[in-house]
Amino acid sequence: MIKSEGFGGNVEGSNPEHYPIADFLKWAHDKELELNPKFQRGSVWVSAARTYLIDSILRGYPIPKILMRTRIDRELKRTIRDVVDGQQRLRTIIDFANGKFPLGGKAGEFAGCRYADLSEELQDRFLSYRLTSEQLMNASDDDVLEVFARINSYTVPVNEPELRNARFDTEFAGLVKSTVSNAKSLWSLNPVSQRDRVRMNDHSLIAEIYIFFVDGIGDGGESRITKFYERMKSATASELPDQKKVEGYISEVVDLLGQFKSERIVQRPHFLILLATLAYMRGDVAPGRIDSSDFPPVPNAPLDEMATVDQISKLNAALQGNSEDEDGNNPYIHFVEAARSSTQRMKSRQVRFEYFYQALSAR
Repeated sequence: MIKSEGFGGNVEGSNPEHYPIADFLKWAHDKELELNPKFQRGSVWVSAARTYLIDSILRGYPIPKILMRTRIDRELKRTIRDVVDGQQRLRTIIDFANGKFPLGGKAGEFAGCRYADLSEELQDRFLSYRLTSEQLMNASDDDVLEVFARINSYTVPVNEPELRNARFDTEFAGLVKSTVSNAKSLWSLNPVSQRDRVRMNDHSLIAEIYIFFVDGIGDGGESRITKFYERMKSATASELPDQKKVEGYISEVVDLLGQFKSERIVQRPHFLILLATLAYMRGDVAPGRIDSSDFPPVPNAPLDEMATVDQISKLNAALQGNSEDEDGNNPYIHFVEAARSSTQRMKSRQVRFEYFYQALSAR
């Protein structure tokens, strides 16, 4: 007979309960519902999914259950509910109840409605809708992380950014999350897709920007980002790059790329190297593995924004296959080839650095 010794888990099962949405809203208001524990995924959900969830609730259809870890906060003398699975569903429900978004066109007769626009009958139906919830009892952080991993192994495999989010509760991880939250103008350009933002790839983009400010320009890739998180595990806030400076560079590059929303030139690989090149030119980022012998820093040189945007426009056109001159030559052929190769490797980054340096130097 197989015995349970040695398996390491200490979860005392889970208790299924059914709570009305009104209870979850009260817990959230009273700060007894934790939607951002370190083992959860990102909070971004596309608008169509949010509409579909609320529409399902208003029509009385079942939705997936919520999984929570219930713990006692001795200092506050209250019960805290950590959401292990279901953060995006609960955030959508809470945001809708607080009037933060209207329902989209797929909600039929409810399209365009915010919570306040619903009839009293529909508001009552929404508030009384009962969510099925499983509560983990006596679960440690390690137990919860194991449950989280198992849940996601049944569906979409957990990716590297999500694993980092679960593993690292550090100053650097907090810095990245804060910058992701502040960089709303960046996300409006769509350097990463909404689907990728749900999978926390926006955190990877921001983390790599900070890596430039610490290590200079080098190879990219998720494994290298994870190694950097490991290195920064004990770093204090004073040992990390200045957040306002980094966010200032993000805003400046967003302004340069403002007219290119959702186009190839704003995608993550190019946004990263354009920002790194600008910061290098001003002396705030080291060359790292870049051969910068013919491209010296020019910290006091003013930026001619109009000329730079014109050059960026030409690079963007080249990426779309529209860059041949009257003689049929393509002056941006090496840039295009570099963009087609592995954009995380130095061979590609070197070439694109040189083109972006020239664009930022345009007068």
